[in-house]
Amino acid sequence: MSTENLFPYAPGPGIAKFDPASPLPDHVKPTRRYLANLGLLLLPAQPFPPMPPKEGTEPGSLQPGQILLGIQGSLGLMDKDVTAFMPPNLTRLHPDKFSDEFFVERRLNGFNPGKLNKVQNKPWQYAVRYDCSKYQVEPAGILPKIIEARFCLNAQKLNVHSIEFTMNGKPTIQTPGDEEWEQTKRLFRCAEFVLQESQSHLARTHMNMDQYAMAYYRNVVNNPIKELLEPHLEGLININKLGASLIIGDKGFIPEASALEPASINDLIEEEIRHLTYRNWNPSVQKLPDFVANNYFDPAAIAMWELLTEYVDGFISHHRTGIEACWNEIQDMSKDLSSHAILKPELGKLDILGLEDLAQLCVYVIYISSFFHSWVNNKQYEDGGDVDYAVIGLWDSQSPHYDPVQVATREAKQASLLWTLSNVRYNPILEAGPGPLKDLIWARRDVISPGLPVEDIMMSINI
Repeated sequence: MSTENLFPYAPGPGIAKFDPASPLPDHVKPTRRYLANLGLLLLPAQPFPPMPPKEGTEPGSLQPGQILLGIQGSLGLMDKDVTAFMPPNLTRLHPDKFSDEFFVERRLNGFNPGKLNKVQNKPWQYAVRYDCSKYQVEPAGILPKIIEARFCLNAQKLNVHSIEFTMNGKPTIQTPGDEEWEQTKRLFRCAEFVLQESQSHLARTHMNMDQYAMAYYRNVVNNPIKELLEPHLEGLININKLGASLIIGDKGFIPEASALEPASINDLIEEEIRHLTYRNWNPSVQKLPDFVANNYFDPAAIAMWELLTEYVDGFISHHRTGIEACWNEIQDMSKDLSSHAILKPELGKLDILGLEDLAQLCVYVIYISSFFHSWVNNKQYEDGGDVDYAVIGLWDSQSPHYDPVQVATREAKQASLLWTLSNVRYNPILEAGPGPLKDLIWARRDVISPGLPVEDIMMSINI
């Protein structure tokens, strides 16, 4: 069977992705080690495919139930308030998690990085703005149409200035010390949570990389670029196939736990993908133009991009003859990628016109699949594991549609799912990566680790 037939595109318009109704080809199915990693942390207990047999043993000799026994036992100790039994997260351990200073720090280094924008001719110098005006909210759901947090720069430090939001057609501005200030910060954290999950996490990493993975798997068979890219695509199609129902389906986590309607989640994801291209992009385009003392994301992201550029350039230089000899596979990959992309026309195409394009694409794919996904995925439980601090859905208790039992269930699902997503650490680069890449990361660990510990950078998007 040809590789194109093994990897069919999902039917219909929209983001290019593997057809979730088709079986996974054998070589992209999860490994025994991955299933063991997942099973040890799965909360709540979920059925998953039979464990592949170990060489020299009978099929089925190790069953999933054996792995999940301890987890199932722990679930029996929990009452309906699951969140009270969950392991502690960053905010629960923070001595003053509701302080304005901590609010600023999380905008710099939390699970939705790179959102601060420079502002001109205002009393504040930076702002983070979220626009949900085009999306539909469930009855009883609370989500502002637009919300913007403003920050002043003073002596290399950001301080929160104010938050402006529009709700029910009414614009409101709150500043520190105002009566509704704490509730306004909570409203901002909720809107950020929705956008983080749908845009930064699902769109920018999972679904964005799916289009590259599909073009790769359908066409690259003998080209040496396989050695460079494939380890960073392991598990992606499998987890996206599962996530189609677990995360964004009608009963998925985001539609269930947030106030947005399922169709609006899909609209948010597609809108983000339309703006994403590997060409002429690097993390420097979004870095803060001013030095901020506790801005750890920008230096870490730029260091990672620079070392990956060195790593990819070295690989392509070493394998150039073999890459050029099988260039027809890259041309076919390019045709698949560009013809199925939903990129805005004014941003060009995702085609691969030469070695320079191929190198830039590889740096981009490895950066998103390793560093950026590890950042936005691993940090989810830091904030989202504490429903008193941040929830993906806020609800009006005075609405006739309000259901307190349903809200408690949603919050329990948030905490337990984010624990799993943040703690499956399969194939860290410093363990599973090639020697040259491990050496480059280790040499830059002092720059990267203040934002994201280098031991937490995974090879691929596998959870």
